[in-house]
Amino acid sequence: MSEERRPIVIKRPRIVKGHHGGGWKIAYADFMTAMMAFFLVMWVISNASDDDLREISDYFGAPLEVSLLGGDRNSASSSAIPGGGFMAEQTQGEKGADLQRLQRQALADDSRMAAIRDEIDTTMTQRMADDADLAELREQLQIELTSEGLRIQITDSDQHPMFALGSKQPSPQLSQLLGLLAPILKRLPNHLSITGHTDNRPFVGEGGYGNWELSTDRANAARRVLGNSGLPYERIVRVVGMGSRISLDSQNPEAAINRRISLMVLSQSAYRDITDSNGVNPRPAEDINSLRERLEQLASPVRVTNPVAGSPVTDSPVASGLDS
Repeated sequence: MSEERRPIVIKRPRIVKGHHGGGWKIAYADFMTAMMAFFLVMWVISNASDDDLREISDYFGAPLEVSLLGGDRNSASSSAIPGGGFMAEQTQGEKGADLQRLQRQALADDSRMAAIRDEIDTTMTQRMADDADLAELREQLQIELTSEGLRIQITDSDQHPMFALGSKQPSPQLSQLLGLLAPILKRLPNHLSITGHTDNRPFVGEGGYGNWELSTDRANAARRVLGNSGLPYERIVRVVGMGSRISLDSQNPEAAINRRISLMVLSQSAYRDITDSNGVNPRPAEDINSLRERLEQLASPVRVTNPVAGSPVTDSPVASGLDS
């Protein structure tokens, strides 16, 4: 009987598992850091008003370039922060439409300028074929397309001077040449800029009258001839004298070709640049000082108020990314 009551002992071998390591601690630490940052942000914005929250949202939804450089805010946004708003997609679309419009306008300007060049060349060729005296001036007429528009240059020569030496009175040949150009330019909607140039010969008249004054007076004389030949005076937007500062033949600054009158048929964009630079419908822009002030504001510390105790917390910088 004692053998039947003997207890049965089951021995199970103990399996020893390997060490797990501490990688989970790093993941846990990252999780806790993220949670701490999240609740810290929630605590900070819990004291912000609705207007502050809206401005913060607009700021982070704005393009960085607009935020730094300033400019108009979105057309549909009332935020005080430039460039922000909930209509960023629409604003980018508007900018794209404006860019396409400017590109079409530039192509139209180029086509118009090329047509003007061909018309002037054809007209001058026909008139010079009938007038031997005028044909001798063909080499003194230069026409070329530039980034500002169509430039028509009437250069001087020792055989056929456009002006007498040191004089602002145009020669009959120059008056005839400008008289042929005026009807062609009159049919165009483009504005005109006139620039006078002299050579580098020292010239001093009464009261310090020199090449600067002479080049300006010659450009103004060309303006009067064009106006008397039928070109409306209001189409001429600028009359400039450059003296001897810009030479066609820089190797020979006293060459006759450097004495010239330049007529620039301005493209629409070049005309806008002139009017904008002179205070007419100026484009919104900020100088480097305004940009520096805006960057300093972004990099300055922000004081956060404790929502519980109502006391200010230690200042903390918010634009550390600017240091990188």
